[in-house]
Amino acid sequence: MTNTTAVIIAQSKRASAHTLRTIRNGAFVLIIAALAAVVLIQVQGYAALPTIGAGFEYSLGSPTAIARTLAWGLPLVVAALGVSLAFRSGMFNLGAEGQVYAGAMAAAIVGAYIGPVFSGLHLLLATAAAALVGGLIAGGLGWLRAKWNVDEVVSSLLSNYIVILFCTYLVTGPLRDPSRQSGTTQRVFDTAMFTEIIPRTGLTWSIVLVVAVAGFVWWLSERSVTGYRWRMTGSAPGFAATSGIDTARSQIRSMVVSGAFAAVAGSLLVTASQGRYWTEIGSGIGWDAVLIALVARAKPIPTIIWVGIYSIMRSTARGIEQVSTVPSELSSVLISIIIIVVAARAGLFTRVASLWARLTARKER
Repeated sequence: MTNTTAVIIAQSKRASAHTLRTIRNGAFVLIIAALAAVVLIQVQGYAALPTIGAGFEYSLGSPTAIARTLAWGLPLVVAALGVSLAFRSGMFNLGAEGQVYAGAMAAAIVGAYIGPVFSGLHLLLATAAAALVGGLIAGGLGWLRAKWNVDEVVSSLLSNYIVILFCTYLVTGPLRDPSRQSGTTQRVFDTAMFTEIIPRTGLTWSIVLVVAVAGFVWWLSERSVTGYRWRMTGSAPGFAATSGIDTARSQIRSMVVSGAFAAVAGSLLVTASQGRYWTEIGSGIGWDAVLIALVARAKPIPTIIWVGIYSIMRSTARGIEQVSTVPSELSSVLISIIIIVVAARAGLFTRVASLWARLTARKER
């Protein structure tokens, strides 16, 4: 067996073990979330299990329901993967929400004011414009951190307000559609819209783009030299600098790519769903992306798994709301519980193991 083959086998075993740990930990957290949901629904005066069953029927009960749930989660996959890339390099991109809005605005402008042109080209232009705008915003924040040591947590957090308010000015001022009372841009041309795969579900061919992004992010993060440099910069910046890695460049580049993907997620809200920009188009997707990247520890495959779990929870909560007075904000409560459980999970397992060891030692005496 050659050294290369041994390395590949070892990497495969580590990846398999990590995936199994992710599934095991996810199952543990979901059990806690399910118990919390039972309690919350029971307190509202409803039978918990039938109500939850109705919610799952809405989210996963048919091919149409599954397609609807999947469609909702696609932009979140792209945004969360983008945020995770920045986290891996030690950069906390809390500006994802603003970058989502900026990407949506860029896509809406290109989609509505350029064309109509060939559909594939128009979609490419809208997506590229979004990626460019998001990359410039996040890259600027990374540059401030790398060159002037400006804390990116503060700068990226504040950038959300600047970007979102500027987009609100555009959509209620110079770019407002005069035919509508609310603050929206004009509708984009059909050539700038992805076509639906399953009618009336919202699931479009944008899924191909999302799969491509997921594959690229996994390769970039886990297999490329650039990804290795970013990981080293995030985990051991002193060692990385001593090894000849330009840590400032790694930080800036990771933020550029992170912002570009967050903005592409925003473009999907226009080109795969809404067909125009409006003032509340982001719906907190950027913040959800940050939370999921933290829960998944900024690793691509766990990030995708947690996006799937979160999407099912959100869709199930909508189904529960339709058959009861339990508000759909239940999903927000549950995701908060999940974050707390995930944060405490390592300490909890350590304490349980220690307690079990003590009990075993006493019995042996």
